[in-house]
Amino acid sequence: MTSDPPRVRRHLARLSGYAPVVPLAERARIAGLEPEDCLKLDANENPYGMHPRVREALAQALSDPGFGSIYPDPNQASLRQALSRYTGLDPSMILAGAGADELLDLALRALLPPGGAVVTCSPGFGMYPFLADINELRLIDVPRDERFMLRDDMLLRAAETSGRDAVVVLTSPNNPSGDMIPRELLLALLNRGATVMLDEAYIEFAGMDASAKDLLTEFPRLIVMRTFSKWAGIAGLRLGYALANPNLVTDLIKVKQPYNVNQAAEIAGIAAIDNAAEIGAQIDTIRDTRDQLFEALRNVEGLTPLPSRANFILIRVDPNVGTGRELHDRLAAVGVFTRTYSDPLLTSYLRISVPRADQLDTLIQRIGAVL
Repeated sequence: MTSDPPRVRRHLARLSGYAPVVPLAERARIAGLEPEDCLKLDANENPYGMHPRVREALAQALSDPGFGSIYPDPNQASLRQALSRYTGLDPSMILAGAGADELLDLALRALLPPGGAVVTCSPGFGMYPFLADINELRLIDVPRDERFMLRDDMLLRAAETSGRDAVVVLTSPNNPSGDMIPRELLLALLNRGATVMLDEAYIEFAGMDASAKDLLTEFPRLIVMRTFSKWAGIAGLRLGYALANPNLVTDLIKVKQPYNVNQAAEIAGIAAIDNAAEIGAQIDTIRDTRDQLFEALRNVEGLTPLPSRANFILIRVDPNVGTGRELHDRLAAVGVFTRTYSDPLLTSYLRISVPRADQLDTLIQRIGAVL
């Protein structure tokens, strides 16, 4: 008999893990401030929070004594019907998950054997290398150039030479640079037979006409991932969805966790879709605030914001001001919480989420105060 605990698989024990954002209460405590005096601008959530009618739908559900006592629908029929109204696609092309992260993981596990390849372009969403690591997949990185432009020829070559067991994973708008994947590049990848997983987590802020969902019928090797976390303000409930070929959706339903979307998330998601027009007005306000923030940052000596189609802005920090991390820490001390990265390409940058319109002046004042 041994007292040693069981050991995880060797490759998992070597991993450093994903670096999530620190909760607001903890960051406020470290800064010595009250949470309500802080600006949480590090995770790209909707700064207006959950829409009142979504909150009402949840409150009404909670008033039912039977709520939560039975399992949710494993086939997600009502939610997929609502998503069909929202996307204009047949429910057979839609699958929901506990956030888009779950569906990214599910699709990679279903499509790729250990040793398969994930082709991506850094800097990008940190979840992609994390999922490649835990699933024993090769990460083929085609780094963006110093202006964060995609290297089209290199990406196409990597997609062609990575073999059949490969998935190209891209984000549009990209996180953290905020730019769109050019449609010509996406078409070139698909026309060459690549399997492309396109993460459209921020597509509502770019405009729904910028989505690639219209290509799904023509290109069955395209998978589009989306989330409710950003536009609908329900990040804490964990709800996302995938748009894909019906045959792939059928297979993914077979291998997903049966009850992966909880009842509260389903109710909130349907209510958000029912009130998408009003939430869309919030998104318009966020876009306007983003543009105002961009112009304000352009006038701050030592900072250079990058144009963004998302609900965040990546900012280059001049060496005379310090590194991105140093400015991040100075802002945190006055209750402005932003995001920095370990990627060497991003040493001189920090990412800031768009605040509420009424918080914009406070944000600009606090940035000025620490520079």
